Amino acid sequence: MGVVSSRPTAGQASIEYVAALALLAALFVVAAPAVGAPDIPRLVVSKLRLGICFVANDVCSAQAAKDAGLAPCPLKTDVNGHEVSVTAFSVELGRRGTLTVTPQSDGSVAVVQARSWSAGLSGGLRGGAWSFGPVTLERGVSAGARARVQHARGWQFPDQATAKRFLEHSFFNGLNEWGDFPADWFSLESGREASGALTLAIGGKEFLERGQLGAAAASGDAALGVKIARGRVVTLYGRLGLDGEVTVPFLPSPRGHGREEWLVEYTFSRDGPREIGFRRMNATDRGDRSEESVMRLDLRDPENLAVARPLLDTRLPWPGALRGRVDAVLARIGTHGTVERTISEVADDSVGGSMAINARGKFGLAGKLIHVHRRLVGATARTGGAERDRFDCVTA
Repeated sequence: MGVVSSRPTAGQASIEYVAALALLAALFVVAAPAVGAPDIPRLVVSKLRLGICFVANDVCSAQAAKDAGLAPCPLKTDVNGHEVSVTAFSVELGRRGTLTVTPQSDGSVAVVQARSWSAGLSGGLRGGAWSFGPVTLERGVSAGARARVQHARGWQFPDQATAKRFLEHSFFNGLNEWGDFPADWFSLESGREASGALTLAIGGKEFLERGQLGAAAASGDAALGVKIARGRVVTLYGRLGLDGEVTVPFLPSPRGHGREEWLVEYTFSRDGPREIGFRRMNATDRGDRSEESVMRLDLRDPENLAVARPLLDTRLPWPGALRGRVDAVLARIGTHGTVERTISEVADDSVGGSMAINARGKFGLAGKLIHVHRRLVGATARTGGAERDRFDCVTA
């Protein structure tokens, strides 16, 4: 009987605590302007939210997030760089370079330099045409396949002042491994990409040029990579991405599923397995918003390792039981691991152009200046089987 009565008492205490905070906030909101302190209401509201965070057992600070085994949230991400490609007789060569800067909720700043090179084949052809009086409809098909190799380096700076010193000369600091800013990790990735598009054009019978009426495009890519961090901590990972869209005149463009990406990571060191992780990233609202889920299981816990061992010991060719082994690890993550979810607004200000010349073969040149900005708008985490809001991220 004592246990039954204690629960309402605890709940009532929490309700009374929140009510008291609300009353205090209301008094300050009304009284503060009268005493010449207009910033007090904003401060009180912040403290009120913090008080509710503690009552609700959410993640209230950077230290609380660290204690729960959670990674800091990316408050915003700026990706800047360039991409160029040259095509001759359907053979395409390309190069891409980006610099990604991410201030995080614990005050640190992550910086990543990535460079990639690609080679592949691309081509297209016009299909059949249908005539309706003076109007002609014509379809076209294009496809491409390429191989890509990417090298990246990453730095984790403790504060924005240190990151700023690095970014003032990021190109040279990134090359000088023995300077003041040695990289915290580097990675090497090999991938394959494939793309295809179907277009429908409209025009007059007497005109060679056609105006595009609509297009459907799809692409996919897969990669395997290795990341090596200080202390000889190694992460092996595999990535799979899919993208599809349909362009229709007079409708918001593009329409479609958008970019979706999956990532599997396995981290180990000389001391043995450390972590297994699954990531899922997808774009929504026609690319204006992105959602990311990161599921991690600490393999330094013997019980967690015992659950993950059948999956880690799997060898090619993959058996039919692979799905069951993955599901067992995901179920364990739900009760004994961490699941972090973030939602960001995305602004893509990239600009590019291309030109092509047909003379017994195709010669083309394409380029793009990359400017992509993301801003965190929401974050939650699941730890110990309970869902919690990331107050440390939203208010940082």
